[in-house]
Amino acid sequence: MQECKDSPAFKERDMKEKRLDYLDMVKGIGITLVVVGHSTYVSEGILTWLASFHMPLFFVISGFLFAHRDSDREAFLPYLKKRFCGMMIPYFFFSLIYIGVDYYYLYAHPEVIDEAFIHAAVLQALSLFGISVLWFLPALFFGELCLYGLIRKCRLWLLFLAAFLGAWIPSLGVGLIQRFLPMEDNALLTWLGNLLLALLRIFPAVIFLLAGYAVCKWLERLRMGAVLEVLLGIGCMLLNAAVAFANGRVDLHYLVFNHVPYYYLGACSAALGLILLCRHIRPYWLPVFLGTHSLIVMLTHLDCQVMSTAIRFAAGMNQYVPAAKDLMFHVHLYLALLVGELIMIVLVNRFGFFLIGKRRPVKMEGPAFFHTIWRKYKGRRLRRIK
Repeated sequence: MQECKDSPAFKERDMKEKRLDYLDMVKGIGITLVVVGHSTYVSEGILTWLASFHMPLFFVISGFLFAHRDSDREAFLPYLKKRFCGMMIPYFFFSLIYIGVDYYYLYAHPEVIDEAFIHAAVLQALSLFGISVLWFLPALFFGELCLYGLIRKCRLWLLFLAAFLGAWIPSLGVGLIQRFLPMEDNALLTWLGNLLLALLRIFPAVIFLLAGYAVCKWLERLRMGAVLEVLLGIGCMLLNAAVAFANGRVDLHYLVFNHVPYYYLGACSAALGLILLCRHIRPYWLPVFLGTHSLIVMLTHLDCQVMSTAIRFAAGMNQYVPAAKDLMFHVHLYLALLVGELIMIVLVNRFGFFLIGKRRPVKMEGPAFFHTIWRKYKGRRLRRIK
């Protein structure tokens, strides 16, 4: 048994399965920016910059991990089952939760929403268009399945040629749907239009997944110094900022890209920049923890009332702040969001693990100093017992 553990194949597989802290930190930064963008209490310029890359970042990271773990070598059925449990089971469960929350507001606060709003949400869920933030999961699921098949069957140069040509398909498809498909006429046409839009999202998903795949392979083969990687990362972030403001406000959710080459250039440059920078930053616990559980933060921060509760808390606290109310409102808002999401992470991992496709409660790693304090306390307790 020891010889098996010492074998090169075992060591390589074990290295592939280990989490990359710097990628978790990138995801932690990304999900924080998503939450900040959804708070709507930031300037239009910041929203323009955030929208240019914060959702494509997660597709790029998924493509990076696909290459790092050699997922294309896995058998198809186990891979399909694993990805379905990780993405589509949360999609269906949280669709039901969101619709349940809407029904609560329908009867408790009828002035907020009406039955037409709930019917539209049901059609969005059934068409895989996705209610609110849930659009991301079907796009990633089908994008990864396409990536799996393309990597196994096509040459790499052909993949990137197809990605270049496919970059314009979503914009053309949205224009055709808006022109020839009157989605407001009846439920069937609305469902069909939502389904077509959900399918069009697969194209940018595959392009960003391929970008992440290429970044991983590039970093594995090309060894650069730390200083050069940091400088390149800073350059990529500056390029993203310039391109983002030149391109204007975009939205991957609704396939609004404006200038298509600018959009993909800005999103990929920001993702590459963050990955390069975080490779050489000490992995602090909080962003790594948020990145490890970014799916829960994504699913709960908006439609599970964490955001609205934090806003009400911040507004209530402002009554006791004599000065700098705007600044203190943001401080209270984001602190309340952080506390609320940490609570949601613990609750979902401990009691609602099935909601995210897990079979058993998920273990969570606390900060290192908590473990140190616990070990000291445990050691003293054992000495007292003896």
